Amino acid sequence: MLSQDMILNKVLSTKDMSIITLNDLTADMFFKYKAEFLFLINHYKTYGNVPDKVVFAEAFPDFIFYDVSEPNNFLLEKLYGDYNESLMIANYNAVRNLIINGKSDEALKLYISGVDKVNRSGSAFSTVDIISNTSRYDRYIERTTNKQNFYLSTGFPEIDKHIGGIDRKNENFVVAGRTGCGKSQTILKMAAEASKQGLTVGIYEGEMSEDKVAYRIDTFLGNVSNTALNRGDLFIKQEYQNFINCLSTAGYGPIKVLTPQSAGGRVTVDTLRAFIEKDKLDILFVDQYSLLEDTSHAKTSFERVGNIAKEIKQLQTKYEIPIVSVAQMNRTKNEDGSQDTTQIGLSDLIPQYATILIMLDRDKDDKTKFIMNIIKARDGGDGQQLVYNVDWDKGKFKYIPSEDDGVTDDDFYEEIANKYASGDPTRFEQYNF
Repeated sequence: MLSQDMILNKVLSTKDMSIITLNDLTADMFFKYKAEFLFLINHYKTYGNVPDKVVFAEAFPDFIFYDVSEPNNFLLEKLYGDYNESLMIANYNAVRNLIINGKSDEALKLYISGVDKVNRSGSAFSTVDIISNTSRYDRYIERTTNKQNFYLSTGFPEIDKHIGGIDRKNENFVVAGRTGCGKSQTILKMAAEASKQGLTVGIYEGEMSEDKVAYRIDTFLGNVSNTALNRGDLFIKQEYQNFINCLSTAGYGPIKVLTPQSAGGRVTVDTLRAFIEKDKLDILFVDQYSLLEDTSHAKTSFERVGNIAKEIKQLQTKYEIPIVSVAQMNRTKNEDGSQDTTQIGLSDLIPQYATILIMLDRDKDDKTKFIMNIIKARDGGDGQQLVYNVDWDKGKFKYIPSEDDGVTDDDFYEEIANKYASGDPTRFEQYNF
């Protein structure tokens, strides 16, 4: 007997649909009895009850009725097992055919996608009574006393003051801006700071080489001239050598870089999934949405980027690590010069799925002034504008205080450093040579 017809028989006998409705069972799971399952569902939706066996037998005269006494947990476990087995067989055959035809890259991505489907299949939903279950109070106390276990610093203390830092498990962070405003530098500074907090950092860079990414990270960690690094100027040789010699003993977490070249060309969200699993990442930075390939064969750029935004959110939810992505802004501007979510290019799903959205801008009269607007922050802090003087060549950001911002005194900076420090309290200090 199959678990599929066992469940159908139990529903028909007990007139109780809860095993299906409460566990979100789908027609795909009843691949041997798909028509029967859909008939049952449609009857229930149309008439509000389970059909009689006589009615069911008229539609399916070959269906065999029998009594089922097994508990629901047993039936569900068997159903999920049968379904996973069918998925694995189908995935194996498809992967095998791709390998035979010399499409090994596509085979690998299909294999990873298939494994993910197997892992996700059969996940029954559950609910929590938040009146009787008050365990959240204990988690609240844990978050207040051990903040570094739950939040990361962005590397911008003023931003941390407003948004509380980056949630280690539930953050889909988007940095948006127009071309040339400093999007890539911003997320690489954040990546450098995550490494200083001891995390294993992943960076997907769709345009720059690994060396150029590394030079920018070196600039943010050691304030070494980025221009000199890229041009090969010898006057910084000793300074750079001192920095490199100290880097391996600084106690920073590893920074892993993935590029289209190192990935074999085409990079999709499935590639990022493999990246997370292979290198056991604690945080992932993606530069940027438009430089990822969509596997759904969408017809328009809007649909393609929207699919990618949705998949990245699902990726973040599945692996429970923060993902920080770059998005391009379009050329439209509000009359007063303000920024909002309508200015995100290619898809309105990017800000929709974001838990934090920060938009960047440059002062049109002073290019050293760098503006960060907190457009969306799930836990508060949105609507704030922060302005910095930036030395892009040395990777230095100096906050320009505004009245009553509450983030300009020395005690605040010390508080932020201690709040997010992991072990070594000097992790927030820059190298000085």
